[in-house]
Amino acid sequence: MSQSVRTSTRGVIWLALFILALTAFLVTYIPRLREAQNLRAEKYKLDEQLREQEAEYNRQLARQQALTNDPREVERVAREKLKLVKPGETVFRFEQGNSAPQQRNP
Repeated sequence: MSQSVRTSTRGVIWLALFILALTAFLVTYIPRLREAQNLRAEKYKLDEQLREQEAEYNRQLARQQALTNDPREVERVAREKLKLVKPGETVFRFEQGNSAPQQRNP
């Protein structure tokens, strides 16, 4: 009988050690798992920002090349942004807003 008690005691000790080791593993593993998930989410956001920045860079590069190589683009920008006109052109400006004439108080 003492042999079976020793065997059963050893089994309980091994089970307790296994449970203790498993608990220690889980206590250290779960926070690292959460940290890894957070880092993956942050990496996804940063990758998205990088894609957006690359797209903006490519748009600006295309605009720069158009302004450098295409005289029609330079003319278009000069007309739109700087309000320049060619000699002899007549410019008509239409203002948006209240179309009714304002009344003056006498």
